[in-house]
Amino acid sequence: MAKITNPYKKAAQAIAEAASRDNHNCLVGKIVKYDKTHHLADVQPLVEDLSGDKMGIINNVTVPFSIYWLDEVWEHMADYLTPVCPKDGQGTMKITPPPKKLVKGTEVTLIIHDYCLDDYEVGKGYFGRDEDPREHDVSDAIIAAIN
Repeated sequence: MAKITNPYKKAAQAIAEAASRDNHNCLVGKIVKYDKTHHLADVQPLVEDLSGDKMGIINNVTVPFSIYWLDEVWEHMADYLTPVCPKDGQGTMKITPPPKKLVKGTEVTLIIHDYCLDDYEVGKGYFGRDEDPREHDVSDAIIAAIN
């Protein structure tokens, strides 16, 4: 980066860099609590800031259907997948559950939406932004992937 000598430009660059550090778009975190009834998770971001401090836990992060469906399907299927032959005998079906589930300790990727999601409802189409100036706020995060 080029060295800036103009004090006004230095101040503007410092402000831009500070704003950029607080503009969250995507984070890696670890689930500390998961409510599978309401599909909400409390997530501890795993990134530390430049001083080595941890970010606070993000509460009530939405877990979309595209992420939780496999856990629910597996729980439903597990009751029906019992071997019909002696253990490890001919025709025995060995079913291995998915290696990663939505439980405490699972690492996930969070996406932080550009705008406030308070008025958003799945399947309702367009939604208004009201007068809420909230942008790139961690309270508008969703879990996008299990790492």
